[in-house]
Amino acid sequence: MDKELICPICRLDFMKKQVLVSIMLISCFMAGCTDADLEDAEQALGCTYSEAVNYNVTAAIDDGSCIYPEPPIPILGCMYSQALNYNPSATEDDGSCRYPVVEEPVPGCTYSDAYNYEMNATEDDGTCVYDIDGDGIIDDFEELGCTDVNANNYNSSSTDNDGSCDYDQDDDGVYDWAESGGCVDTNATNYDAGATESNQTMCEYPYMLTLADLESYLENQGGLESIVDGLGEVTSFIRLIEVTESTEEEGMESDSNANTTAAEIIMGHDPINEIVYQSMIMRIVGDISIEQTTVQGPDGINYRIGSPDSGSWYYARDEVYQYQNPFPADEDNEGDQGGGTSEDDEGESLCDEFTEGSNSFNWADNWTITTDNGINMVDGRNTTHGLDAKFEFIGNPPLLTHFEVSKFNGMARCSIEILDPSIFEMTIDTDLPRTSMSMKLENEIEEDSGSSKTWSAELSDEHFEEVSLNEIVMRVYAGEGDSEEGGSGGSLVTEMLLNEQTSTFTDQCYQWSLSWSDNDNDGYTSAGDSYTISRTEKVIDPCDEDDEYRSKDFQIMFYDLWADMPTGGVFTPGFGLVAAISAILFSSMFIDRRPE
Repeated sequence: MDKELICPICRLDFMKKQVLVSIMLISCFMAGCTDADLEDAEQALGCTYSEAVNYNVTAAIDDGSCIYPEPPIPILGCMYSQALNYNPSATEDDGSCRYPVVEEPVPGCTYSDAYNYEMNATEDDGTCVYDIDGDGIIDDFEELGCTDVNANNYNSSSTDNDGSCDYDQDDDGVYDWAESGGCVDTNATNYDAGATESNQTMCEYPYMLTLADLESYLENQGGLESIVDGLGEVTSFIRLIEVTESTEEEGMESDSNANTTAAEIIMGHDPINEIVYQSMIMRIVGDISIEQTTVQGPDGINYRIGSPDSGSWYYARDEVYQYQNPFPADEDNEGDQGGGTSEDDEGESLCDEFTEGSNSFNWADNWTITTDNGINMVDGRNTTHGLDAKFEFIGNPPLLTHFEVSKFNGMARCSIEILDPSIFEMTIDTDLPRTSMSMKLENEIEEDSGSSKTWSAELSDEHFEEVSLNEIVMRVYAGEGDSEEGGSGGSLVTEMLLNEQTSTFTDQCYQWSLSWSDNDNDGYTSAGDSYTISRTEKVIDPCDEDDEYRSKDFQIMFYDLWADMPTGGVFTPGFGLVAAISAILFSSMFIDRRPE
């Protein structure tokens, strides 16, 4: 479009400039200007507007010839960046902008650490509350105090424990849970030095035994039998000692223990775990002693050979263990089935001297009673028999724990005493060195008819170690004819595992037949089982009559493969007899003495 049409003022200026140029040219002509002057005047005219495309920087007078560029065509559109239809290329806003719909705010607590935080809220409404300890109670409603129900100052209204709980109600410096009630009277028999709270109702004071009490006890209980009442039902131990003096006149005149023979037996048991304890000591002529301890239970047997200081422990097995209570209740006079105390037995034990009379209280010329730390000790003397008797009682009613009869001018004595079970070890140690079983044989027979010979025997009723037949070997050894040892000291002839039952063997001179009879067919060595070994002359290719093999001393021996040693164990030779004597002594002193 022509600039003059769109700008009337510019047109007027242009006309003024033309008039001015015309006047200048006319003046120049009238003045006699040359062509060069006219050319210079014409060059001073031109477009003086820098925006024009034909702008002339040397022109002094705009001649109205300026030509302007066409203005750019505007790009219409939405020029607001927040609008949904914003057009970054638009140069002219056309009013078409469209904006997103703003939803209504969702009020609520927008702080995630608040107790009532609302994850869907878009605008915090100031309602946030807090529960810092997470106990479900708003902090503003928490109440400090002691929340332990075991404390003395427990507050059921408190919601937060402030550490103020009190556990020492009497403020004696001992927490209530550590308080121990008991008797704090040092004169009481049950004084408790560890008690922190005095409870006088618990105090027990020494029972003072009187002569009337003693007489009533001896008349109603008996002097000896009641000492073991109830021992069969609880873990308990009893010791019996019998010391006898030499009957030789010179021995009676001396008080040296070289003239004495003593037997000491300790019997005990744990009826709950079915463990039996037995210790036997024999002292002969004072100093020679033989000692063995046996602990037997379901897990096997422990033997100690020798004293506690120098003896050694061993482990043996009994695969079919049968517990027998050493203190059985005397039902229907079963305790007297062993024969009891006959007239022929009277006087064999000093204890008989006290119990043989009808009135034990009148046995002594006089009785004296002393009490020390709850123990009532009774002493009595019978000058006619030259004997002293001693009793020890504890508790109320009195419980007899020690009884003894002794010669007051000698060393002979008899005593029975209840021992403290806590000093004994009542467990079976299966890790001890092994020892073989002890085969208790009876009815051992050797029959020699010249051309044949038979050895036989059977396990006695005293045999109690039942072991598997496949662990015991029966062997025949040939020793020198003049050898006193025989047995394994010779050469092995033949052998047979007991579970094989029968076996035959032929050597240079004889035909051997070995047999074992498992009487009850249980597969174990049991009482009543028996063996037979026969030797006959070899029929085919017999040996010469003067063959030195015929002069061998043939011995029968049993070998325990489990223990890797001959049967019989590690026991002192002859101790089986000593044990038997001790068992008889225990029975005569105690079990058979119970009244009918």
